[in-house]
Amino acid sequence: MLSPEQWQEVHRLHAQGMPIKQIARSRQLAPNTVRRLIRSPQPPRYKRPERASVATAFEPLILRLLTNDPALTAAKIARLINWPASASLLRSHVARLRATLPPPRIQPQQPYVAFAPAHCGPGWSECGLWLPTQEFDVGYGQTRTCPVLIMVAGESRHLEACILPSSAFRDAWIAQHRMLHRWGVVPHTLRWDNDGIQPLTLWYFNERGWDLSWDTYLARAELADLTIQTRMPMPALEATRRSLKAAFPPQAPVIPPHVFAAYLKSWVDDANAKVPSHWASERSAMRKPADVSPLLGLRARGRATPGGDGYIPIAGNEYLVGSWGARRKLSVEVTDTAVVISSGGYHAGGFHTVTYTRSWACGVRLTNPQLHTVSESGTSKTIQGP
Repeated sequence: MLSPEQWQEVHRLHAQGMPIKQIARSRQLAPNTVRRLIRSPQPPRYKRPERASVATAFEPLILRLLTNDPALTAAKIARLINWPASASLLRSHVARLRATLPPPRIQPQQPYVAFAPAHCGPGWSECGLWLPTQEFDVGYGQTRTCPVLIMVAGESRHLEACILPSSAFRDAWIAQHRMLHRWGVVPHTLRWDNDGIQPLTLWYFNERGWDLSWDTYLARAELADLTIQTRMPMPALEATRRSLKAAFPPQAPVIPPHVFAAYLKSWVDDANAKVPSHWASERSAMRKPADVSPLLGLRARGRATPGGDGYIPIAGNEYLVGSWGARRKLSVEVTDTAVVISSGGYHAGGFHTVTYTRSWACGVRLTNPQLHTVSESGTSKTIQGP
């Protein structure tokens, strides 16, 4: 960066008639630099290069959310879009974008319609829970009933079913995420029977974007151009529930959930074997998972700080971490089968990752992880204990 004093000195020497090459030698500058200074009518000034705002990539999503619901707060928008920067920056951008929206039009009062038209072409599905009447052995001397999430293709009746650790919506969303990836496609319309699904309940840790709730599900489906319908007739779902009730009677003996899951998969495979040709044609009318990432991209993870005894409460149980996690915010990721706790930085000699089998019982303290790895200086090793 050339200083204003250098520009002034070059102009003074040039006005006195000194040749450009002589000026360059006397001031230890390149001749072309001297020529550029002479041509410049103003002394050089530092100008910081412009950088794109972090909000630029999020503006289309924010506009879509505000267009559909102008009353959305910046805090709610931050959770829906996984905002990575400061809350004050998002508030300023939301206020600016909200001012660009046209004033709302007053719509005439429409009569209530209980059900939308049933037919919307191939490529839709019906989703809901079925609650087996039998109890399952969930370990630690506990037995309880566990719900089953069902997803049935509306035209072909091709189906998926998965037993859940609870009826919380976050567990239903995690299970549907896996079932949609099994299909390899996503229905353009998802019809939901919400009966029995519990709303958001805290798992005692939080992070921006950690909100696997029905509202977030609806918002992300909208961003992915998918349609969510409720309060509609569910003939395919009801037929599947009746078939499951007949296939798994209540007098069955108490078994672990993973044994029931194996029976359930076998039953689903037999049911799907009857509709292969119809399923192939309906599958072609659905969308690829990569095209609807806003719905499938959110993972069940958050941040948590262990208590004074080293335990982190998650989904009704407590999981132990070692001294490497004391008084630190740790990353936590939860599925229906696993709880993964990892350090977010260089702790106690390396990066720690502890993987527990998720307990479906309640009020249990778990101290024996499946795996504990430590990464340090480009190498990774497995150690015992949490």
